[in-house]
Amino acid sequence: MSISTYPKGTVVLAVSTASGLFLVTSQDRVTWRIEETALQNTSVYYSAFDPRNNYRLFASDKDASGPVLRYSDDFGQSWQEPKQGIRFSPESGLKLANIWMVEPGRANEPETLYAGTDHASLWTSHDAGETWEINQGLLSHPTFSNWMPGAGGMCLHSIVPDHSNASRMWVAISSVGCLRTDDGGETWAFANKNLCADYLPAPLPEYGFCVHRLIQHPTKADVLYQQNHQGEYKSLNGGDDWIDMRNNLPSEFGFPIAMDINHPDTLYTAVMNGEGRYNINNQFTIYRSDNAGDHWVELTEGLPGGEGVRIGVLRHGLATDSYDPCGVYAGTNTGQLFASNNRGDSWQQIATFLPRIHSVTATVLA
Repeated sequence: MSISTYPKGTVVLAVSTASGLFLVTSQDRVTWRIEETALQNTSVYYSAFDPRNNYRLFASDKDASGPVLRYSDDFGQSWQEPKQGIRFSPESGLKLANIWMVEPGRANEPETLYAGTDHASLWTSHDAGETWEINQGLLSHPTFSNWMPGAGGMCLHSIVPDHSNASRMWVAISSVGCLRTDDGGETWAFANKNLCADYLPAPLPEYGFCVHRLIQHPTKADVLYQQNHQGEYKSLNGGDDWIDMRNNLPSEFGFPIAMDINHPDTLYTAVMNGEGRYNINNQFTIYRSDNAGDHWVELTEGLPGGEGVRIGVLRHGLATDSYDPCGVYAGTNTGQLFASNNRGDSWQQIATFLPRIHSVTATVLA
């Protein structure tokens, strides 16, 4: 398969599951096609295209040797491993449990990518994914040996390279919190002020917060949003402090948060029962705010409800596309994939009986 297979404007969803990677494509966001990639019968944690490099597709999974980050230049029909992959040195004493995500770098750094892992570490490639090196600044943080994992492990799951400042970046680690570098990764400082954590002693320490997902405003570089184990938060000053934006949401617990890139005050989330990790009140619901978290509305048209509905969305399972009005996509831990082509006002189920969905990323081919 080559890029010419898909016309310009096609939406391609990379859907990572507990048993393989699938591409779900549409030219009109009404009719969808599900395609297997060659990466099957393996647990894929994350996948994403890099539009800067002819839509190179990256995916992280596990083989007999452990977690592997692979790439494909033919839309998943064949895969290659990096010349120098992501592996801890024997002397580090650390074990690589999972590769949680890969994040393309800034537009003016076309061959730079970042990856986050469990055990919590940040990795960088400057050659489009061929070779990877660990960020020593984070690894040598004075508190590193005291960090504790969340329920899903000690995973570095969110990487935000500041689009306005090449020296600044944020990462989020469960259950450590948010950290920021202002010197290109040489040193890192915690950015968790005003977050809530009932399970931590008072007064609250600098770290130990279970951030579930972190994203950045596309034009206001100091504005960040996060979904946390205990609420939704925004920062207006680059993470120096955080403002609670749960407001009328029915639960403080949830994993994902996503944004309408053309209207970045519009946010989406899926909050859940904190104990069961599924929807509230027998109705699977996506929530939208059109005013940066001041108020949230329930989006349920076309989504399942009723006795026995128990659906959850993992931290990378909610995505939006770049169209206006934006498409919104929710992959569930029960194997359904839902799509909206009108900002979430209504939904259709575009895939079912998939394995447990770990991540969904959306790309519009240019």
